[in-house]
Amino acid sequence: MKKLFFALFFSATLMANAQLCTPDTTIKVPGFYPSQLADGAVGTPYNQTVMILSFKDTSAIVGGSKQKVTIDSLKLTKVIGLPTGMGYVCYEPRCIYLPSAVRCIKLNGTPTQAGLFPLKFAVTAYAKLNGFFPVAQPDTIKNFSILITGTSGVATIHENNQLSVFPNPTKDILHVAHHSGRQPQIISMTSSVIPMNWELQNGLWMAQTQGLPSGVYTVFVGGINRIWIKE
Repeated sequence: MKKLFFALFFSATLMANAQLCTPDTTIKVPGFYPSQLADGAVGTPYNQTVMILSFKDTSAIVGGSKQKVTIDSLKLTKVIGLPTGMGYVCYEPRCIYLPSAVRCIKLNGTPTQAGLFPLKFAVTAYAKLNGFFPVAQPDTIKNFSILITGTSGVATIHENNQLSVFPNPTKDILHVAHHSGRQPQIISMTSSVIPMNWELQNGLWMAQTQGLPSGVYTVFVGGINRIWIKE
């Protein structure tokens, strides 16, 4: 009887989770999606679905040398940097994701502080070397931020180095935020400053980048720089 009750409870839980989060089966490239998370506001409920397609292989340090290993599963251990009042929900047991299909998590809650919050998805890849020897390789996915505006409609930056550049890499639109509010500069590999049409909205600088050639650039603001890749 107990086994039957547990089976029915587990099935009902899976059905409820499936209704809350429907994976996007059109995603074929491993990674975390979407590339840009929705903005939020203080005191307003926030709900953002993040799709995950686990990587199939990675590099791990084995015996002092870097080797390619095949991933069995990817475990999300923590989402770091969420604003106060927000958390995340996994829809897979123990937040473990297999490379075979797209799965999802949700970032939700009601934020109580305004700012630009760069996020870090801390994961551990469980893999096998040569198909037999188990290894665990920690990693961090860093190319995400949430912009939360306050009653004034202005956000500050919550990051020790006080400069955020995202998405990175990107094809179309670049967002830059710096504690000083100064307009950024894009510098090429040949040290040339590239003219850009910047727009400032809610403390966040934005520029269209479709006209730039693909390559590696430097974003420079107030004595701090970040490497940025144009796809």
